[in-house]
Amino acid sequence: MNAGAWRGFALTLVIAIVAGFAGARLGMLGQHRSPAGGAPYASVRQAVDDLLERDFKLTAAQKQQIAQIDQRFSVVHNQIWTGIYTENAQLANAVAANMTLSPDAKKAIAGIQDGVGRLHTESIIYVLEIRQVLTPAQRPDFDEHVIMALMRSP
Repeated sequence: MNAGAWRGFALTLVIAIVAGFAGARLGMLGQHRSPAGGAPYASVRQAVDDLLERDFKLTAAQKQQIAQIDQRFSVVHNQIWTGIYTENAQLANAVAANMTLSPDAKKAIAGIQDGVGRLHTESIIYVLEIRQVLTPAQRPDFDEHVIMALMRSP
């Protein structure tokens, strides 16, 4: 490989790394870290946990069920974010390869969009699963908080 090819390869590598890092950081905006300092999880989970702790008197059984739902959500959420980070790196590579919106770049963008859509869907599923744990008397207050939160943010 000649010097020009090495420079091109090095530039592509640097652009891919920077773009991947930037995408990861941007993706984490509005994210929270788990109390143990682990992977980020959606702000919806933190908001729901805070709401339940602040405004609801939960039984031990409810707390246990919610912990199981939280665990499932964390696993799915982290898997989706891993896919988004991977697609973002692929986008960086595709753009760096020829500095155009190539078919590979479009494919990576579609993958990112799909991941974001899955995050929204999983967040709604999470909220609905939490709702099912609540008593019929607790649900109207929870529902009001959820509806208000959905109206505030996209």
